Amino acid sequence: MSAEAGWGWARAIQPAGGTGQHAGPHETFAHPLKARIVDSQRHAPVADVAVTFSWDTMSQQALFEGDEATAQVRTDAQGYAQSPQLVAGDAAGTAVFTVTAEGAAPERFEVTVDH
Repeated sequence: MSAEAGWGWARAIQPAGGTGQHAGPHETFAHPLKARIVDSQRHAPVADVAVTFSWDTMSQQALFEGDEATAQVRTDAQGYAQSPQLVAGDAAGTAVFTVTAEGAAPERFEVTVDH
């Protein structure tokens, strides 16, 4: 079933950690980004699904370890996917990440680099 058919998304992305945290310039954030993928109807976890964490801010506020702007991981048996560690850049502000998984509406996660 597709969203175009009016049935909605088959899966949902639930924030499960990391969003809303703060770090100083060039510091590693305390927690990686974490999402949970569940079946939209039964709210049961969905295992072995590819989840992509993509940085979509145009300044250098935060990147994954290794200066990567995107990370893809698979969900575990409980439906959780965790990004690599995030490292703050030198510019203060909010970094926005879009989290996507097949069959689910995208979800936005945010972290902040403090002055």
